[in-house]
Amino acid sequence: MADITTILQQTQSPDATARVAAEAQLKTAQEANYDGFLTSLAGEIANEQKPAETRRLAGLILKNALDARDEGRKAELQARWLLVDANTRGQIKAAVWSMLGSTVSEIRHTCAQVIAKIAGAEIPKKQWPDLVQNLQNNVATGAAPGLKQAT
Repeated sequence: MADITTILQQTQSPDATARVAAEAQLKTAQEANYDGFLTSLAGEIANEQKPAETRRLAGLILKNALDARDEGRKAELQARWLLVDANTRGQIKAAVWSMLGSTVSEIRHTCAQVIAKIAGAEIPKKQWPDLVQNLQNNVATGAAPGLKQAT
């Protein structure tokens, strides 16, 4: 897949041709290499050097890869997430978690949403046993501005 930042920027292009092409690239990447796609999105979110808008968009796409309004679709997405290698899931969770203390409020908010969707998939399957303790630690020690609020 080409540079994720560029693709994400192109999805917001006023040029319909560029926008449709970028959306198709994202869809193809998601279908061809789901784990790599999610890892790329998490990497975008966690990179403070990237534009805030592409980071936020990466988070929204990641969230939407884990959740849907339709309960049947939601169950499919959660099951697919649980099929991702545990180490890869851990890397994605760590990247998103690390941004709960971001100086950019939109990034904190988006990461909190992603964590909620991951938790919705993993907690019923007992896959994230330290989540509640980590949340409590964030609230108790929230040194970074906005960390308590994001948590």
